[in-house]
Amino acid sequence: MKWSGDYRVNANEVDQNNIVSVSSLLKYMQDAATSEMEEDGPSYDSLMEQGLSFVLSRIRISAYAPLHTHDRLEVQSWACESRGAQFNRCYRVLRDGIIVAEGVSVWALVGLHDRKLHRVTEFDFRYRQDDMLELDLPARFRIPESVTLVLNGERTVEYADVDMNGHMNNTRYPDILCSFLGMEMKGQRVISMGISFLSEAPLGETIKYYAGQADDVWYVRSVRENGQTNVEAEILTEPLE
Repeated sequence: MKWSGDYRVNANEVDQNNIVSVSSLLKYMQDAATSEMEEDGPSYDSLMEQGLSFVLSRIRISAYAPLHTHDRLEVQSWACESRGAQFNRCYRVLRDGIIVAEGVSVWALVGLHDRKLHRVTEFDFRYRQDDMLELDLPARFRIPESVTLVLNGERTVEYADVDMNGHMNNTRYPDILCSFLGMEMKGQRVISMGISFLSEAPLGETIKYYAGQADDVWYVRSVRENGQTNVEAEILTEPLE
């Protein structure tokens, strides 16, 4: 069973190509997820009150068609069979009944104070559950060693980036990563993006972005001030028709 809600693309959610950006697409998906959690329980806020928070570990988004201002969408989200300390969740976006984007994600449930990882078997969540989508989401994504990464710039985490946890919200990452690909995004759209989240980017910290390309695939690694890897990403684009 899937949760489903109606959405409408706003003019401020499109990029320079007049199509929905990947960050905006991820916002629809995650809003659907939090809506389902609130409706079925426990909600995101309820977990926070218990000192718990879902933290995104990995996500893969596939975009099959561009979305435009004022498009009316149906966005679905559902939990999937999970095990260990990995909580799986999927997403689907439809326009006029046709699937235009899908996403699959892996989350960790973390104690806010002790940073303890909690296992699936510790809880009896009531979230709606359905089959896992068959998107390419490697268990441990790493940038191939053969790819040469070049420093393309740095950026300080700002007020507009962070959520209530004090670090960059995961919906900000896709568009920021595209900003440091080392290519002109005019006339290009992202058709697939996979991100592995390895450490948090806190408010005020300056993050360095390294990028490289191999076999028409772009790779990006962001690095924190202490040398820790923040995220690693794999991005595929295609020219707009």
